Amino acid sequence: MTFDALCSMVVYTTVTAAFYLLGASLLHEQGQVPEGYAMVETLSRLFTVTLGPGAQVVFLVGAFFVLYSTLFTATASWSRIFADAFGQLGWVNFSNPVSRQRAITRLSWAFPALWCVLYLFIRLPVLMILLGGIATSVLLLVVVWAALQFRYRELPVGLKPSRAYDVWLWLSVLAILGVSVYGVWQVM
Repeated sequence: MTFDALCSMVVYTTVTAAFYLLGASLLHEQGQVPEGYAMVETLSRLFTVTLGPGAQVVFLVGAFFVLYSTLFTATASWSRIFADAFGQLGWVNFSNPVSRQRAITRLSWAFPALWCVLYLFIRLPVLMILLGGIATSVLLLVVVWAALQFRYRELPVGLKPSRAYDVWLWLSVLAILGVSVYGVWQVM
């Protein structure tokens, strides 16, 4: 499982970095900045420039599945994270499986409905992506805090990891903190 996770990390990091660099170089060369509803059209030109006009359909189909899977996973994770947070705050009886499932179910409907309403009123996809990135960064900081709490305060002695694990844990914490600070600095 560790080898699988490492391979997955290398693949998705490499592909994401390559896509980002390709997009940034082509958009910079053309002097284009994706904005508003034209964002999808502008981004689809990345593929039509390099692969020809027929690539636009492939891009749009791929974009649909990427956005759908992002919405699907975000809904699943946010619903559980917020239900857990509400349980910690005492707003939901999280020890009761029925109450916990009800909270997760309601949030699973509420988040997509909220995102849809926000999209209909804001109508600025790029801004919404930036706001979603900021919200995800904040949640990622909570996950970092929870990981450190678990590692140093809750971890059973029998599961104590190696020194290499701790080094990688702290490198990832520093990377996450660095990206979060950079992201907030860019927005300001």
